[in-house]
Amino acid sequence: MKLFCRESPGFSLVEVVIAIGIVSFAILGIVGLLPAGLKTVKNANENAGAANVLNAVAESIRAASTTDAQTFTWSFAGKPYTYQISGGSNNVYLDNLTLEGVATNALNKRLRAYVSLNYPSSLTSPGYGTISVAWSAQATKLAWVDATQKWTNADGSVTTAIQFLPRTTTP
Repeated sequence: MKLFCRESPGFSLVEVVIAIGIVSFAILGIVGLLPAGLKTVKNANENAGAANVLNAVAESIRAASTTDAQTFTWSFAGKPYTYQISGGSNNVYLDNLTLEGVATNALNKRLRAYVSLNYPSSLTSPGYGTISVAWSAQATKLAWVDATQKWTNADGSVTTAIQFLPRTTTP
């Protein structure tokens, strides 16, 4: 029995060009999705950082301490803030925050927080407030608009309402 061996000629130049074209088209499609993916990751990081800051501010307000049962002090990022049992209100901006919630003058400041508090009218009545944290490439351009209860020039924001009771500590 005689075996016939034919040499296979391989791929022609046209087939190689078509294969390279198909692979190139697929790679360009994948590379085209990278900016959208990177933007999604960036927004997710900023959203998580803002949520952490929001939670830390709320916990700071709820953990406010007093020595005279009238003036309460809460602190955030190393700066103290006070309120009194009076039923009054106050608005505070927390500026130059990083995604970790640290106030800094460095280039990585991305967040700005707005805190609006309605103080308790007595030691047994609750106080109410709104905390909103926004992010932008330039946090200094962020501004809270009371009329619309929204940020201007923000890439995104998270907002929550809080309720807190004055906590007096007994020695």
